[in-house]
Amino acid sequence: MLDHILIVDESRLVREALAKILLSCGVKKSAIACIENVEDALEYAQFSSLNLLICSDTLTETSICSFRDELATLSNSKQLPLLILAHQQEAPEGNNVLTDSNDTPEKISTLLYPPFKKSSVINALFKLTQADVFAPSINPSEPSNASVKAAASSKTNLSTEKATILVVDDESSNIDVAAGNLRESYRVMAAKSGEHALKIVASNKHNIALILLDIMMPNMDGYQVCKKLKESPVSANIPVIFLSAKALVDDIKYGFDLGAVDYITKPLNGDLLRARVATHIRLQQQKLALSAQVATLEENAKLREDIEKITHHDLKAPLSNILFETYRLADQDAAKSINRAVNNAIGMINNSLNLYKIEQGIYTLMPQKTNLNILVNDAINASVKDCQDKQLTFELSGFDHEHYILAEPLLCLSIFNNLIKNAVEASPTEQKIAITLAYEGEQVSFRLTNQGAIPESMRASLFEKYSSSNHRSGTGLGTYSAKLMTQVQQGEISFNIIDEQQTEFTVKLPAANAD
Repeated sequence: MLDHILIVDESRLVREALAKILLSCGVKKSAIACIENVEDALEYAQFSSLNLLICSDTLTETSICSFRDELATLSNSKQLPLLILAHQQEAPEGNNVLTDSNDTPEKISTLLYPPFKKSSVINALFKLTQADVFAPSINPSEPSNASVKAAASSKTNLSTEKATILVVDDESSNIDVAAGNLRESYRVMAAKSGEHALKIVASNKHNIALILLDIMMPNMDGYQVCKKLKESPVSANIPVIFLSAKALVDDIKYGFDLGAVDYITKPLNGDLLRARVATHIRLQQQKLALSAQVATLEENAKLREDIEKITHHDLKAPLSNILFETYRLADQDAAKSINRAVNNAIGMINNSLNLYKIEQGIYTLMPQKTNLNILVNDAINASVKDCQDKQLTFELSGFDHEHYILAEPLLCLSIFNNLIKNAVEASPTEQKIAITLAYEGEQVSFRLTNQGAIPESMRASLFEKYSSSNHRSGTGLGTYSAKLMTQVQQGEISFNIIDEQQTEFTVKLPAANAD
């Protein structure tokens, strides 16, 4: 009876194609194990009694038959028929199946040459095993495309293969129970001692997804193994489930304290084991996916900062040339105005990076005594052309004496530029925009009032990112950046709707101490 069939080939596509052929013959899925290399096959044979071996002739430099004999010894198999896939040999003319006459009845082997068509594979398996499932009467037809020759030459990654579970127990019977319950859904490996388990994990070759760990083992018990696993960066994140007959609360708690994710008591219940393993495999996959997303976000944030730095550098160069040329102008008043505007533009470029730092909570504030009147006048001058196009005028109050704040001039200029620009865009033509400056206790207030009320649907989210009442040209960053830049300077910003006809913005910043 073919209860344990082992397919060993480097190509995942070859293994999958052969497994499909076996399944089409009526072989149970749980009876088929697919492994890519010699080392894993030897480990698998330690806890499974093999009935049939299908193996590539390219896996080992020694005799494939010697490899079969080693597997048979490890798995306690008295007879282990071997189907050799001859990838690198040419078939004798007119025959692609050749039985090795030197084998004894207990060690019979068959050599199968390409192309590995379904009919050829089934025919070879029947000659090798005489099993009813491979009898010609059961498999009378063959699809025209049932060939795995192309797969034989294709080596692909293993990302879609089953998750690998390592079972650690000194009792073979316990390993057999766990493996029997899990083999259909997972690739199962085994270790009969803690030392062997640590070597398997430390090799970092098998991509272990989860470890089922017995506690009561000689030399090194499960608790000691778990502790060492969690101390190693290679295995610290591999989930460990303890398997033990010890069911005392203190024992279970101690296992969790060492870093285990679950605890299953013996004797094992198959349904419970499969459910617990599936849950923790799923959680581990989600954790890995989340870690990958976090790493991607961090990389994107770093990339954003780098791109902004490069962009700032590229923008500053032409602005610096403008600054140099202003000294050639005969009209010195115009030259000074241009000079100030360009310097403000350079400062605004710097502020876009500052906004990112404020968002991340890594901005270092450097406040200084600043003349608020000058900053507001500069922001008004920046909007002169737009005001002329709409025939808007400014009505200023409190500008007859100076108001000083303790703040960063460029951050403040960005705040007032945004608010005044928004007011100009929102105001109907031929209207007034009122600006008032005043001392209010330990703060200086800036009030801006314009005709036109912010739409009601926008009010609740006005200070949120990408919120904009100007859907045609607004980016939604103006009021958002104004809020962040105000708050980082220990200030306050708010708005008020007056009679559903006007919008009033208020910014309050710390007043500077008098000299």
